[in-house]
Amino acid sequence: MDITREHPGPTRPGARAGVPVGRIVRTVVPAVAACLVLGACGGGDDAAAGKDADTSTVAPKSGGTLTVAMASDMRSMDPFGALSNSYTDNSRLNAVYDSLFWHEAKTGKVMPQVGESLTPDPGNASWTLKLKPNVKFSDGTPYDAAAVKFTWDEHAAPARKSYQAGTIAAVKATEVVDPTTLKITLTGPNANFDHIVASNLSFIVSPTAYRKDPAGFARNPVGAGPYTFKEWTTGDHMTFVKNRGYWQGAAKPYADTVVFKIIQDSTQGLETVYSGGADMKVSVNAEDPVKAKQKGLETKIVTIIGGESIYFNNKRAPFDDVRARRAVQLALDADEVNKISFSGNGTPTRSIFPPESPLVDAGTETVQRTDRAEAQRLLDELAAAGKPLDFTYSIPQNANAQRTAEYIMTSLRALRNISVKIAPMPIAAFQTDIVINKNYQAAMFSYYLSDAEPGLYVNLYSTSPNNYLLYTNPTVDQNLDRARTTNDPAQRKAAYTAVAAQLKQDAPLWTYQSSVVTAFHRSTVVGMVLSNDGMVLMDRIGLKG
Repeated sequence: MDITREHPGPTRPGARAGVPVGRIVRTVVPAVAACLVLGACGGGDDAAAGKDADTSTVAPKSGGTLTVAMASDMRSMDPFGALSNSYTDNSRLNAVYDSLFWHEAKTGKVMPQVGESLTPDPGNASWTLKLKPNVKFSDGTPYDAAAVKFTWDEHAAPARKSYQAGTIAAVKATEVVDPTTLKITLTGPNANFDHIVASNLSFIVSPTAYRKDPAGFARNPVGAGPYTFKEWTTGDHMTFVKNRGYWQGAAKPYADTVVFKIIQDSTQGLETVYSGGADMKVSVNAEDPVKAKQKGLETKIVTIIGGESIYFNNKRAPFDDVRARRAVQLALDADEVNKISFSGNGTPTRSIFPPESPLVDAGTETVQRTDRAEAQRLLDELAAAGKPLDFTYSIPQNANAQRTAEYIMTSLRALRNISVKIAPMPIAAFQTDIVINKNYQAAMFSYYLSDAEPGLYVNLYSTSPNNYLLYTNPTVDQNLDRARTTNDPAQRKAAYTAVAAQLKQDAPLWTYQSSVVTAFHRSTVVGMVLSNDGMVLMDRIGLKG
């Protein structure tokens, strides 16, 4: 999930092949990884036209500074207050914490990193986590099963208000068996718990450092990652330096320094990479894949569950009435948004699932198709009941979000009995209102889910703290439970197809742009491995020798 979606205009080596990781994905997420390079056209790149740009297995040189352009600053550098399953935060978290497990983009498989294996007992109600031995945090303390337990217990603590509170609710208890073994008891059977860990619970803190200064840890984090935290100038940049005690040995990581440079304007971010002011960027802007290729930059593209959407607050007037939600959906057109807001370069959609997803039947849609006559009928019906549609549409403060919102406002105002106003908000305030306080009527919201588990569960289950829609439907709850308890692909597909059908009927959100994550970089960058949720594996990337 990501609410800081950027728009143009102002605005692991060490993971041994064949190591078991639970029942590593039964073909789960239809991620598409494409690596392309075009002819050099300036900016210092010298790639040959048509040459395969996949440098994931190329070892970078040692030394140098890698500069990564980022669309937004972070709210927190601890895994409790950060968006740990979002491309905006997870690369920086990976730099300082490393990852227990991660999702491979091409296959959706759960891959080991600090974790060695994650396997279920018969019945899937309990799992066993094994860690690699002798891993230490950068403060010299052991990265062990007790540290994993400590971090997960903190996620569960109500006072922590962790973004992963809904995720960790699947865990009933954890028991340290020995320094490298954690026994995990779930609240109910879950055949896909390994995906939950890879998506949401993979960043582990040093308990010693956290206990010393819980309040200050968010700006002075200590993990076991390839880099250690050096400085943070809010709104400008973060700097990390090589962890000389990194568990993979002195050769890792490759760069001496990594600078994450905040550039909110998507066009400026692209130009900065092109001109050499930064080496790379991970983007969810729909136009960036096209523009980056035109400039001769190398790209990796991942398409996953989710997309840019209108979120309706299903518990607050006027959208506590399904007729209001349906009327807005039926009045709008994803293709028109693509033309107006993305110059036709985006990927319009009518489903939260990519077209090739094995999780649902072919052709499954989750939103209603444009029918303005039916939208008008519903609006007239609401007005006759004394409920003419009048609402505020909250958006993040940037130019393309404004363009999209203006199209939406213009389209809706062409109908009778409807009034809408736009409320642009700074990212921090927007995040607080939507995610923390759920204080909105309708809002622009982008979400990027590396897997249906736990992503759809925590976003749609009626009692989940991360159900920002405040959406409740017992049929959806039942099928989400069915999907998480089976490892049969056919049963999983049937459950998620049923969820999709109910979403189309209930219209709790309108998704109009697919979730496409693009990493683009100069040809001087090698060792690029992008996870299925847009995370850069920071132990592998560096500069060309």
